[in-house]
Amino acid sequence: MKTLIRLIIASMIFSSTCAFSEGESVNMATVTNVREVFRIITIREPITSREEICEGDSGIGGAILGGVAGGLIGNQFGRGSGNAAITALGAVAGAATGQNMARGTKCYPRDRVSYTEREKEVIDGYIVTVESGEEFRTRTRYHIGDRVRIRSTIE
Repeated sequence: MKTLIRLIIASMIFSSTCAFSEGESVNMATVTNVREVFRIITIREPITSREEICEGDSGIGGAILGGVAGGLIGNQFGRGSGNAAITALGAVAGAATGQNMARGTKCYPRDRVSYTEREKEVIDGYIVTVESGEEFRTRTRYHIGDRVRIRSTIE
């Protein structure tokens, strides 16, 4: 088992060092100059504000409920055609009372989301000059350092 693991590790090391085709080599070069390459990105940020919305209520719902309640109460009084008149009078009085009670201004809070955009400069890569005077551009998340590996092709 240990021999198998050693064989796998050795083949991984060998394959990583011989991964280049014939005529390619990797050399270390000293960095003489590094210039940052920037790009501009747009950042969109939400801004939340709370506002109070007020609406006038005509009281129609209160009028309907008041009319039904007034009609039910009015129906308890009177006899014959008098009962119908008292029921109608109760419904009208209940509707008027219900509408007056429900009428008014209703306010409630509401969140409003708007967005603001701003631009920001970020590093997009580096232009690297090595001791031979050759320049190349690379994209990395970190600064290059003093030495870099350069793959060169021999023709």
